Amino acid sequence: MIGTIEIVMRKIAPSGSVSETVLVSLPGAESQEATHSSDILTFPGLEICINEQTVYHNNQLVFLTHHEFFTLLYLTRHPGWVFSREQIYEAVWRESGDGGAAVTNVVSQIRRKIGNRYIKTVIGSGYKFEA
Repeated sequence: MIGTIEIVMRKIAPSGSVSETVLVSLPGAESQEATHSSDILTFPGLEICINEQTVYHNNQLVFLTHHEFFTLLYLTRHPGWVFSREQIYEAVWRESGDGGAAVTNVVSQIRRKIGNRYIKTVIGSGYKFEA
């Protein structure tokens, strides 16, 4: 099948800002289904690149620790679902036990880096992701 290939290139400045260039229209190229769509989660103002373990907030690269990234990823894979601190701890740290303080600290750091818009506290229950 003859079609168009879309190429997305990202240039990241030392400051962390991103300028995105999209090149479209390579005539005569074989069209292929995008394979990266399941590897990138996109929400308004937020993009999570799973394979690269990177997060962009308003097109700015956000540096997250291992636990911050995987906590955010865990919540974003289930938008609207409420997870207790213990559920998040067991899923991200892969340990059982009461990791409530660790989860609270990580969520606080994520909010500091990407804002309070995305992760909501459900009093008496835990946290949920809202786009």
